[in-house]
Amino acid sequence: MSATVGKLASSQRNGGIFYGWVIVAVCILCKMFKIQGQNNVMSYTVPHLLEDFNLSHSELGGLFSVATMSAGLVQPSLGRAMDRFGARVCIPALQLGIAFTLLGFGAWRRPSDKLVLYLQIICIFFFLRMLSIGAGETFPNAAVQQWFRRKRGRAVGVVFTFQWLGNGLIGLAVSAVVRRYSWHAAAFAGSGVNLMLAPLSALLLRRSPEVCGLLPDGVDDEEEVNLKAASPEETSKEDAARAPSFEVRKLWPHLLFSFFYAVMYGGSDFYMVEMVAEASGNAKEILVSWHIFWPFALTNALAVPSVGELMDKVQSKRLPMLLLAIAALLTAVATVGLTCVTSRSNAVLYGVVRGFSSGIFQSLLTAGLAFAAAGVPREEIGRVLGFNQLTTVVGTGVGPCFYGFCRDLFGAFQGALLLTALPPLALSLYFGCQARKAIPPADADAGEQAGLEPEVFGLESEA
Repeated sequence: MSATVGKLASSQRNGGIFYGWVIVAVCILCKMFKIQGQNNVMSYTVPHLLEDFNLSHSELGGLFSVATMSAGLVQPSLGRAMDRFGARVCIPALQLGIAFTLLGFGAWRRPSDKLVLYLQIICIFFFLRMLSIGAGETFPNAAVQQWFRRKRGRAVGVVFTFQWLGNGLIGLAVSAVVRRYSWHAAAFAGSGVNLMLAPLSALLLRRSPEVCGLLPDGVDDEEEVNLKAASPEETSKEDAARAPSFEVRKLWPHLLFSFFYAVMYGGSDFYMVEMVAEASGNAKEILVSWHIFWPFALTNALAVPSVGELMDKVQSKRLPMLLLAIAALLTAVATVGLTCVTSRSNAVLYGVVRGFSSGIFQSLLTAGLAFAAAGVPREEIGRVLGFNQLTTVVGTGVGPCFYGFCRDLFGAFQGALLLTALPPLALSLYFGCQARKAIPPADADAGEQAGLEPEVFGLESEA
């Protein structure tokens, strides 16, 4: 089998398919089947957890938030591990971790002691969230960044398109299994799939194109040869011996948006079934899986490749900030719109608006296109994606706690939803102002000659 993989990796030199697309396929499978730790799929399980374990919204939301925020704190370390060990080690380890965590989740039963129950909730959700929405995004996204440079947007688009189409279908399957059998059965099924995927990933994945004698994108022109100044092993040693050159603090607006985006969508996904029931007054008429998450998945699957192709073709310093402004505005609109889901058509519209917002967000921030465009090198992309996942994972932990507390205190989610729409709206205005201030590419040379300091997507250039 190793010889077969070697032939696939070398076939590109003879005009065959670039092996990076095999890496993309493996990353798609990884991201599709880590779905059961995501808030949108956990929303099918939450009502059963509340009933089976006799918990209030604030109890479950608070413990879930503690576990999720704790999981967020380790994300930068996971990102550094990806930079150091590569996808061939990290992704199979991730899938084994998810498999054993879901196995424990499925076997979980209510203990007699309340304190023991609390500790179990924190422990199980810590590993599930750390692996699923943390490393499950950082590792595959960083792997794609290693294999693509000029076609990075297209590769990201392919990954997220198939991820969300798969997530839509798998989400329906999980919902059906939970309704027909139990949430325990759904967890066991997810565990088995990830256990089977781990050895396949270990067989097919490679750290970078250079270890296969290739270059990013599969091209081999003089410019790319000049960029290949050091081997991956040499680069790793240099990175380990010196402090990282890129300062993550310069990306604070991006990380802040990731946090508030995750607060809103993470919290609303966790209580989606109940939020829709509150807004509509008839939860049976609106099926969350069909009328919200499926339109959301389809729209997201269309938006991500569109944004990726746009980023590849339009080399404009205004573009990322403009797209982020649109995404933040749509996030605010969707947050308010969730209080108005009174019919199936409104539910579908909410899913579509949210899908466009998510498509832009995931292309630029989750997948890291905005970070790569801002000058983050391939050798450090895992670290930066790890910090982004830190804010995202913490946000998905804060959201359920905040919404659950407001629900128990005020008896409704509406006020909390309206309040959390304000930060994305403010960030939309900020990104819009940064887009106006960015220097167009045609005027960049003239600006430098005039003594103006160039900007990269609203950040000061390090050149």
